[in-house]
Amino acid sequence: MHKKQEIHNKAYIWVNIDFDKVKNRINVVTSKIEQVIQKYQFSSKAGDSGKRNN
Repeated sequence: MHKKQEIHNKAYIWVNIDFDKVKNRINVVTSKIEQVIQKYQFSSKAGDSGKRNN
């Protein structure tokens, strides 16, 4: 009798994350979002209906 070969169904992925880079990227995206919000608020105050012109 020989042992049945085990089949491993799990895959392990080792990920090296530079959290400083991630934090920096989040800050960049957050500032872009804030710029868009400020622009939208400014255009709304200027009497714009807020609707897009397609």
